[in-house]
Amino acid sequence: MTHDAATLGSELELPSVLLLWIAVLLRAPSGLRSAAQRGVLLAVATAAAAMTLDQPSVLHEAAHHSEANVVAAARNAIGVLSAGAVLSFVAQVTAEGRRLQTAIVLAAGAIVALLLVLDLAAEPHLKIGIPTSGAPHPSLVYWLVLMSTHLAANALCVSMCLRYGATSAHRSLTLSLRLFGLGTALVEVYWLGYLLRVTTDADWPLPWLPLLMNLHGGLRALAILVPTYSAFRRAVSDIAAAWRLWPMWHDLVMAVPHVALTSPRHRIWDVVWPRIPYHMLAYRRIIETRDAILALTDHGLPPQAPPRRRRPSAEASGDIAALAAAVKSARDAKLRGLDPAPCTPRFNSTGRTDLAGERAFLLHMVRAYRSAPSHVDSEPSRAAEN
Repeated sequence: MTHDAATLGSELELPSVLLLWIAVLLRAPSGLRSAAQRGVLLAVATAAAAMTLDQPSVLHEAAHHSEANVVAAARNAIGVLSAGAVLSFVAQVTAEGRRLQTAIVLAAGAIVALLLVLDLAAEPHLKIGIPTSGAPHPSLVYWLVLMSTHLAANALCVSMCLRYGATSAHRSLTLSLRLFGLGTALVEVYWLGYLLRVTTDADWPLPWLPLLMNLHGGLRALAILVPTYSAFRRAVSDIAAAWRLWPMWHDLVMAVPHVALTSPRHRIWDVVWPRIPYHMLAYRRIIETRDAILALTDHGLPPQAPPRRRRPSAEASGDIAALAAAVKSARDAKLRGLDPAPCTPRFNSTGRTDLAGERAFLLHMVRAYRSAPSHVDSEPSRAAEN
């Protein structure tokens, strides 16, 4: 079991670091613009940098050039900066966030300086690290300072994530906080394992520690990618809605072109090269389809209201099918140049009071519209009148 954990931890080293850097690059444009996201983005970026410097290939190359201590010192310094960024993230939700953030920056700088002093003041050593047996290098005090910094920062972060993750009303924020808190809890256990090693000389936690560190990296990367995933899911939903509405929308705006903000294009171009953002494309398609239905009311659309939400589904589907057939007949009548039917009441809407309901209604109606027959019931009577 221990050997399997060590093997898995070794296999996850590179994927976890790559995932962290991908997440940082994807979130950097929006994260740097938002003060609320800047702290957590910095925490993940510095964690990614520290884990990169701890990669076997980097350490091997550094040892080859006799720079192993320089890389290890830089890794630990960046790790302290990561802990400071985590504390800064926690301080944002407090009443004196700005003052605390300034204190955190000063404290992180002081701890980095202290670590450098302890390294230089120690006896000559070949490598900064904690071996499987024997005393840590450069000194026990060095590692206790480093570990206590990480343990304090991570404990506060986990507490904050648990607190605000349980009270947030936004699902994406809740998921992001829980993933970040879980990743931070794993790295807390990681440092507890090393603390146990340097204080009791126990070596049994060591095979598990790389696995904990790399799982922490993956979870933190996923945490900051939650908004990206939510935005992607919304975009896919908007594209799907615009794509499915296109046939009925195109038919109707060809009959009443004044309802369309822009001239129709093939729906492939709307997806590949949209003229407006996808959420606006779906919104405009819903509004223009509804407006086209209202504009066609005078051309034979029957006056009965569309189905309400509380009706049985079979009855609602029948009413939607009838409305779709009437809309198609009204469109045909408009295109043939028939005069509007006299004294025909007009619709106020499609029967929904919110955009989500209107969207669901029209998407249901599209299926019925495509199968509705194309005919003009009122054509013979109107032709006779003429």
